Amino acid sequence: MLQLAQRKRRVVSLQTSSGLFLGYVLSHNPDVLVLRTITRQGLLTGVRTIGLNTISQVHFDDRYVRLIEFKEHNPEVVYGLPAAPDGLENQYLTVPVLLQRAQEVRQLVMLETQGDNDLYGYVLRLTEDELLLEVYTQYGEADGRTVLNIDDIRSVIWSDEDTRTIELLLKQHGLNEGGTTGE
Repeated sequence: MLQLAQRKRRVVSLQTSSGLFLGYVLSHNPDVLVLRTITRQGLLTGVRTIGLNTISQVHFDDRYVRLIEFKEHNPEVVYGLPAAPDGLENQYLTVPVLLQRAQEVRQLVMLETQGDNDLYGYVLRLTEDELLLEVYTQYGEADGRTVLNIDDIRSVIWSDEDTRTIELLLKQHGLNEGGTTGE
């Protein structure tokens, strides 16, 4: 697998006794692997030697590694200037106001909830007490619909690295920005 990753110039994820490392295999022998390391954001950080005997797992071409490669190849979108909701500067902002705006402009948001069940998705319907969210995984895969109590939402993240990555993945897969199934 290390030879394949080196030959194809693809990212690997290595679990070692010192932690998890991401990067490109520059060379390896029965004793040492030389890795050009990258962050989980896909940014190059340096070159590191790792003893082959300390590696317990090697991951190649799995969903997580492909996501890191995707971020590395699309930095202008993923790490672009975060978009703020237009026209809200002079309003009294609340969670329901932000959710209403997200629904109006078809903005993918991340919702941090009281139960530590953070969700990415598009607001489909909003009432005084609840919202219906079309949910997506961090990999841009549809993950059903969820009804949430408004009071269970701790925070609304409008545009960050993860939401922009999911939106770009959805666009590249030909899905519209408002989800796959409509209302």
